[in-house]
Amino acid sequence: MDDRSYYEEIEQILRQILQPIEKISFSTFVRVVSSYKIIPIDLSKKEDKELIDDLIKVCKEVIEEIKNTNGVKTKDGKIPKRVNEVGNHIEHYVKDVLNKYGYAITPKTKKGKQKSTGYPDIEFWYKGKKEGEGRVVYIEIKTFNENNINSSHRTFYASPSKDEEGIKIRFDASHLCLSFKIEKRNNNYYAIGFKIIDLSKLKGGIKREFNASNRELYKKELIIYEEDLN
Repeated sequence: MDDRSYYEEIEQILRQILQPIEKISFSTFVRVVSSYKIIPIDLSKKEDKELIDDLIKVCKEVIEEIKNTNGVKTKDGKIPKRVNEVGNHIEHYVKDVLNKYGYAITPKTKKGKQKSTGYPDIEFWYKGKKEGEGRVVYIEIKTFNENNINSSHRTFYASPSKDEEGIKIRFDASHLCLSFKIEKRNNNYYAIGFKIIDLSKLKGGIKREFNASNRELYKKELIIYEEDLN
């Protein structure tokens, strides 16, 4: 194979690799990046029915707690500045209520280090009083409203980690999303409904991208011209 043929083949291979992957199941994605399985919810099973019944109670109690604080507030009592921050600040309400039904923590990596960023939001030990006791369930917190419920914009993200230190899944478990319907009243955000979603049935896409840091982008050898006008 001559050099031209070789580079043409490399270009063709890269073009195929960089194509987005559509309709991959989240269960497959999680198993590939973590080696752990998502266990689907089966409401015909007593243990699954009890779990969902209690999570329904959790969501209703969260909505009441939000009412009691006159809308969603940050941990230090402030109103979220932007609507897309509301879901982040509902998380502490959810954790507080979940602790009545088990033990909720910030998920840990395979090396035992707690990590707040990335999927999932909560590692919940149902009916347990400590880590390792009861049934483990992974929970993601989301929000929606009447205007965006049918939007085609991406709202659910999960990224593979470069190494085991970044993976926040340590067990075969059910993966659920607690999503709260948000309504803005004056300057406050209230939860007025909710959905409980079995993520084992979710299908989505994987979109590859080229990325670079500022350190890489602004290397001296890349700059053609620069000027500071201060």
